[in-house]
Amino acid sequence: MKKFILGLFLILGAVSFAVPKYVNTTKIKSAGYEITTDDVNIFGIGKVTQEAAISVAYYPFGNDTPQSIADAMKATAPADVKFLSSLANNRAYVNKYKDGEVYTYNFVPKKQKSKACHISVLYMTEKNLSEAALNKAVDNTLNEVENFLK
Repeated sequence: MKKFILGLFLILGAVSFAVPKYVNTTKIKSAGYEITTDDVNIFGIGKVTQEAAISVAYYPFGNDTPQSIADAMKATAPADVKFLSSLANNRAYVNKYKDGEVYTYNFVPKKQKSKACHISVLYMTEKNLSEAALNKAVDNTLNEVENFLK
């Protein structure tokens, strides 16, 4: 029994050290997100709602600018996904894609809340969002995922 408890603490300790120090996993889980990726170069979370599927990547801060991250996301999009447009609203750089019946909006905040990381969000929905609806989705999603930063 003692070995079991010791092993459990060692596993939990390893998991807690693997999560970046700049995110609050308690807030992430209470908001309904699941951790999808946890390695040195990226920390990812995701959830599905009635309106959309949301995937968020936190990249350790480097010399990259938010614009260069948005451009890199556009350059690395899968070949079978149709790129539709790029735009910038007052809060983020946005790339719009379509894959079959699904619209994917990738947004990267212009101003990073934390000096520890960059954020990139994939917002996937069956709706072709108007400018006002897109601005609302960007604001709501970024407010939520920036709240997970310490």
